[in-house]
Amino acid sequence: MKVAFAALAAVGGVAHPAAASPAPPKLTVDKSFGKVAGWSIGYSESLGGCLAAASYGDGTTLWFGFNGARGASYLALTNTKWRSLEVGGQYELSMIAGRQKWHGTFTGFERGDAHGLYQSGLKERFVADLSESGSINVIFQGRQIAVLSLVGSTEAFDAVIGCQKDVTTAAAKAEPAPDNPRKLEAGMTSTGTGFYVSERGHLLTNNHVVEACSDISVQQPGHTALRARLVARDAANDLAVLTTDFPQKVVPPLSIRARLGENVYVYGYPQSNVLASTGNFTIGSVTATAGSGDDTRKIQISAPVQQGNSGGPALDQFGNVIGVVQSKQVAFASGDVPQNVNFAIKSTIALNFLEANGVEAPINVRMTDPMDGAAIAEKARDFTVQITCR
Repeated sequence: MKVAFAALAAVGGVAHPAAASPAPPKLTVDKSFGKVAGWSIGYSESLGGCLAAASYGDGTTLWFGFNGARGASYLALTNTKWRSLEVGGQYELSMIAGRQKWHGTFTGFERGDAHGLYQSGLKERFVADLSESGSINVIFQGRQIAVLSLVGSTEAFDAVIGCQKDVTTAAAKAEPAPDNPRKLEAGMTSTGTGFYVSERGHLLTNNHVVEACSDISVQQPGHTALRARLVARDAANDLAVLTTDFPQKVVPPLSIRARLGENVYVYGYPQSNVLASTGNFTIGSVTATAGSGDDTRKIQISAPVQQGNSGGPALDQFGNVIGVVQSKQVAFASGDVPQNVNFAIKSTIALNFLEANGVEAPINVRMTDPMDGAAIAEKARDFTVQITCR
């Protein structure tokens, strides 16, 4: 990105007074959810919503996200060199994205050592259109001050939308904060599924499988149970990574793409007090590349799952993990009873979470020959575990 700092510095102190200037924002990042396509995804308590940010070599950071209600989005630019911008000052800014042109009034604000320009109340469609552009030209008082690359912003926008949906849902359900998880009653246990993602013994599962645990163990049929400890969790994306500190030889590669209509295979330990305790294997297909409410972080699958499958791998015909089994649709608003409408978190979301926590999971870079169901089941059994929570 190229930015003409001299132009901004020369006119930055000239603010346009307004009869009712909006209050300068307090742009904070109170929780980080890792990176998506080079953009940092996070949550701002002060603004009450999720956001994405991309920093450039010259010190400029571009921000977009939601302020409170999901329909109120904002755009911001910050740089430590823009000290001449007055906090609360009103500045006219124009943007050109492809054939689209936009003009508006931005408010000057501070963020640490940086000063910036902020505009809220934007329509979600505007931010979406912006994210689909290859770049935007920023015009400040008749001069082009920036050409911003927007590579990867479409994926970042989808991640922010998904994050915001989870925040809204969590607020509506009054879920406890991640730092204060629910605890099981004394003597009670619960179970779920997980799978190895590193040769160092790291395992991936759902956050809801382990959030109430004070003690965690993992076990494969015919093997001794191993104590596991929590490394990190992401309540917004319902993911958690554990470690046993024991080396693991069999680790599945994660595929970065799930194709609509392809076969999907699920291995796990559902209802182990009723069904086989040695593991359960089901087959279906990818029925949608988004989850409920067009949640782009998830895929919809028809492979049957039950309570206890949560956190297990959803595999393609090559034995690659394409998702982490999360939930099933139990009812529709219309009253219809769903049949095999289940959801898995996309492996791309899982990879970003693992990378943010220092776990290098193998990524599939080459297709092998397709395997039959029996071969996939045998392979999955070697890297999938039952998780017991106490």
